Amino acid sequence: MATRSQMIERRIREGILEGEFAAGARMNEIELARNLGVSRTPVRAALSVLSSEGLLHYTPNSGFTVQVFTSEDIVKIYELRSTLSGLAARLATQNGLGEEGLDRLRALVRSGRELLDDGIWTQAEFRLWEQTNETFHWRIDEAAENSYVVAAIQRTRDIPVLREIRYRWIDPETLAVNQSSHEAILDALRRGQQRRAEELTAEHVYQNGQRIVRQWREIERRNRGEEVTDPGAEAEPTPATRVAG
Repeated sequence: MATRSQMIERRIREGILEGEFAAGARMNEIELARNLGVSRTPVRAALSVLSSEGLLHYTPNSGFTVQVFTSEDIVKIYELRSTLSGLAARLATQNGLGEEGLDRLRALVRSGRELLDDGIWTQAEFRLWEQTNETFHWRIDEAAENSYVVAAIQRTRDIPVLREIRYRWIDPETLAVNQSSHEAILDALRRGQQRRAEELTAEHVYQNGQRIVRQWREIERRNRGEEVTDPGAEAEPTPATRVAG
């Protein structure tokens, strides 16, 4: 059972990631405690945790504010990450993964296909897909045998807000597109097609970034009081749609 502090932390985290608390907004402990029906102590503890994770910024004598992270930041990050991931795929193909390495990738792609064919999408299935996706890309990055490229890719993954939203706003249809991309990338790796592997991987990562950018821009428009162009963007995502990347 989650403690009260953990539940408050989760509630505030969701508010940040769904744009309820706009970028740069000051987090007023008294107001938060009143709205959540708790004392200031668990609120202060939750804010400290979220600050340590990089979702909030703390200034002595001023308190906590929401970290500023814009859709343009995401655009720039994914431009870099798609290029780096494509490079990693090309290097992996150039090095050759060997039958053992290819077999590991085949198993991951097969697991993804089985999840899609099963057609049952609970939070557990989404989590399993997320793990499969992460491992698939990590195996390719590892096969690049270039620690500098891998470290640079990891830095783009570890950006606090982006780390939290990468696996949000996704549905089975989007997962099917990702699965097809994985299958095509694996085929290029298997055939030793360096340029094709690079281009497919770069486009795959780029398109996932574009999906996140579109959603984040809807949140930015909403926070500016503009009309939200996508009606579904205003709805609270269900557990079955809170998973990308």
